[in-house]
Amino acid sequence: MTTRLQQLAALGQSIWYDNIRRALLDSGELQALVAAGVTGVTSNPSIFQKAIAGSADYDEALGELVTQGRSEIEIFEALAIEDIRRAADLLWPVYERTAGGDGYVSLEVSPTLAHDTEGTIAEARRLYAALNRPNVMIKVPATPAGIPAIEMLISEGINVNVTLMFSVDHYNAVAEAYLAGLEKLAAAGGDLSSVASVASFFVSRVDTAVDRALEAVGNEELLGQIAIANAKVAYARFQETFDGPRWKELAAQGARVQRPLWASTGAKNPLYPDTLYVDALIGPNTVNTVPPATLDAFIDHGTPASTLEPGVDEARAQLARLADLGIDLAAITQQLQDDGVAAFADAFRSLLGSIAEKRERLLAQWQRREANLGEYQAAVDAALQEIVADRIVPRIWAHDHTVWKPDPTEITNRMGWLHSPETMLEQRGRLTELVDGALADGYTDVLLLGMGGSSLAPEVFSKVFGETAGALRLAVLDSTDPGAVLAHTERLDPARTLFIVSTKSGGTEETLSFFKYFYNWTAQALGTEQAGRHFVAITDPGSKLQTLADEYHFRATFLNDPNIGGRYSALSYFGLVPAALVGVDVERLLEQALTMACNCEPCNCPINGDNNGAWLGAVLAELA
Repeated sequence: MTTRLQQLAALGQSIWYDNIRRALLDSGELQALVAAGVTGVTSNPSIFQKAIAGSADYDEALGELVTQGRSEIEIFEALAIEDIRRAADLLWPVYERTAGGDGYVSLEVSPTLAHDTEGTIAEARRLYAALNRPNVMIKVPATPAGIPAIEMLISEGINVNVTLMFSVDHYNAVAEAYLAGLEKLAAAGGDLSSVASVASFFVSRVDTAVDRALEAVGNEELLGQIAIANAKVAYARFQETFDGPRWKELAAQGARVQRPLWASTGAKNPLYPDTLYVDALIGPNTVNTVPPATLDAFIDHGTPASTLEPGVDEARAQLARLADLGIDLAAITQQLQDDGVAAFADAFRSLLGSIAEKRERLLAQWQRREANLGEYQAAVDAALQEIVADRIVPRIWAHDHTVWKPDPTEITNRMGWLHSPETMLEQRGRLTELVDGALADGYTDVLLLGMGGSSLAPEVFSKVFGETAGALRLAVLDSTDPGAVLAHTERLDPARTLFIVSTKSGGTEETLSFFKYFYNWTAQALGTEQAGRHFVAITDPGSKLQTLADEYHFRATFLNDPNIGGRYSALSYFGLVPAALVGVDVERLLEQALTMACNCEPCNCPINGDNNGAWLGAVLAELA
């Protein structure tokens, strides 16, 4: 029986893995992925930053480089080049088997050079020479300064992974640079068959941005449709480009097609299927580089079928309807590229900062964790041995219900918290809009109406972070005691109060009773036309509360991932909406959570590595 990845390959699509770290190589996990059908690897500064900051993966090698007096940038390059070389060697059999069609590993030029053509060319040459492998690609952004660099590098026979493409216009410029570079290489007598390139077209971020614009104009029909439509139209342009006489002349000299590579294919909206941007973009001569969670999801329940070529006319019609709504897709995609350049540059600076911090810790012999377990040490050690032997950590990440019990009920559909930080990071724009709007309208207080898991995280955030200047004050009502309810009406001004109605099921009687009471109280003071603007809903899709929020014209409704249980919802909308309102730096919080998630990945062994989640779990279990 063929696997889903093998079925994708038969349909003409390669799957690359958007992740790399030292433990992934040392543990054999990457080797296993290649054996399962992964045929390439992509990297970026953010991936390296989280592994260096969040684990001991690189401590030994980094310590040696520190003693040599290397700078932060020299340390990073030494670590990254070793990883990329090792991954390229591991993928060499794929490269040979596919005659150079696959088996590539990508390393990015410094994102700080995105607007520097000559600097990009020089760094790409240097990195390509240092890697010294034919199956590596240098990542170069499709910025105005990057386009001529791409042409020059291709003309010199350097493999290029073009990044940060969001529009058909971006694609056209990239394809032209590739063809022009090949023509120069041919004119110089070069071997066209020796150079390869992919054009990385970013997908899900387009929906994140366009969906917000659609919500602003009240259109639901096109939600979650535009990113795929945009990619389909770009693919149609690819087919036209690589079927014309100009290309055929180059192909006759051995040139390789510059394949579209779908990037940013993890679903950023928790309400969308987790394999949406893989299932919908399958076609010949394509690559999809997927993050770990998306790869696991597709292997488990993806749908391999030819989906990319059908429906191009409908895709164009959707883009036309978007324009008719007054939404400028060209402006949005250009802003996404600008934001992407800035985000990658920030990640690169954060990476260098993490190396500097790790260097100081190593010099000071600082330990991330210390524990005096006394007589319990042997029991904890035995528990860790059992965790490793039974592969508990990999099974948890794979949503394997048998870690807990044979019956999957109430388990497999409650594991969304594992991926919540990454998903919520892409939704931070909605949180910022809510906070800015509330402050602009003069709100000073927020009262959360919720019970159990809906109220626990907000209380923790409030107590840990306290009051922040320029933010709202938070109170939580989770008691039906009349005195507790009246105490809030006595101290709050309805004109300056925002109420968060928070219930996963959307039908919790206590929470809905709170809503009715405070809505009537607010309407009595401000009128029914204004009252709804003082309420925000957090609930699961399709709930009674969602219907009420529409009926009473709430200021905002946040539909949470239904695969997250209430008591695991701290880093979902249930925790982050109130956290943002009281001034918590949500982006920093989520970035730190992602760093810890990186530490807890399966490749970081609880015994030979420093998997803090597994270690803490063993300690808590044995000391309970």
